[in-house]
Amino acid sequence: MDNKFQEHFCMAPWVHMSIWQTGDAYPCCIYDWSNPVGNINDNGIKGVWNSDKMKEIRLNMLKNIPNEGCKKCFDYDKQGILSYRYKMNTEYNHHYDLVKTTNNDGSVEKLNLAYFDIRFSNLCNMKCRSCGPHFSSKWAEDTDGKPKVVEIDHPHLWNEINEVIPNVEEIYFTGGESMFMSQHYDLLDLLIKKGLSPKLTYNSNASRLSLKKRHVEDYWKKFDNIFFCVSFDQVGEKANYTRHGQKWNTVYKNLCWIRDNMTHVYIQPNPTISVLNVLDIADITEFLYQNNLTTDYDMNLNNLLVGPEYLSCTILPTHIKDIAKERIENFCNNLSKYDMDKERREFLIGGFENIINYMYHKDDTDLIPEFKKEMSRLDKIRNENFTETFPELRELYE
Repeated sequence: MDNKFQEHFCMAPWVHMSIWQTGDAYPCCIYDWSNPVGNINDNGIKGVWNSDKMKEIRLNMLKNIPNEGCKKCFDYDKQGILSYRYKMNTEYNHHYDLVKTTNNDGSVEKLNLAYFDIRFSNLCNMKCRSCGPHFSSKWAEDTDGKPKVVEIDHPHLWNEINEVIPNVEEIYFTGGESMFMSQHYDLLDLLIKKGLSPKLTYNSNASRLSLKKRHVEDYWKKFDNIFFCVSFDQVGEKANYTRHGQKWNTVYKNLCWIRDNMTHVYIQPNPTISVLNVLDIADITEFLYQNNLTTDYDMNLNNLLVGPEYLSCTILPTHIKDIAKERIENFCNNLSKYDMDKERREFLIGGFENIINYMYHKDDTDLIPEFKKEMSRLDKIRNENFTETFPELRELYE
């Protein structure tokens, strides 16, 4: 990270805005979700860009004053985990000249969404245990009795997108599940029409690769830089439980198809590290490597679940944490069998060490009763059984 950046500074408010399905906007997707900086349904993208809250955030950062909404990144930084702030300050520091144009009130005249993140809807086919109805229309079955799709309701959205898209360097597709959304394909059509080729970054469950007659193959071959970050939390039946609605075999086949047919697409598995996979994360990584389902052995091991808190690996008793640690260390000690370069090996080991450190950094065993209550509630609704699927964690129910 450039040393000109102070400990509470982040490039995000000068290059980015994360816009959610409700229209609520944030400086980034890691910012405190309960405190949006504005809503584009009411004020448009331009209005939110220089909202009072956004201006305050910029001014605080320029004075090296911590913004309370940035707490997640500060916590990650303290533990040596690569934070979103790290991504922004390393990948977008070439926009620092724009920071110098910040007005005395914190406003910035140029609307600069170099990193583009608009989540058109929460449309999704899964009900992941770590998610909720805000990100999954399917999840609402367990809260409202039926699916509920939430979409951005900004009448001039595409007009504003047309204005900002020429300056976009990276587009982040997520949802819901972007492969289910017509807007995903519409945006790719717009890029192709304008002759633009930014980096395309996906956060996808890989459950499908088309919508009606629109298949990603026809689009992806027109873009050179595609980063496919796949939500890969488990293998087999544990995967189907962790991400309810997933058909494990379909996800596996789709990843194999990308591997074999879209060789320019960079595949990075992105497991959400939680109670449901910390004991298995070494085996999960082994499976991915043996089946060549990562590009250059890359894995994102920094996605440590912080909410809902009862699913955090920090709730585990010490003796179970010790088992997870031993399995991870054994895997790391045998990495020499894989033909990866030294830098990749060190990065991977660092990621695993961060998981171990995070797991032990606090004792949340007092949340085990809540874990049992919520998991049992969903098991009853979904006709599933946690202790049968995860027998090694049966004692959490005792």
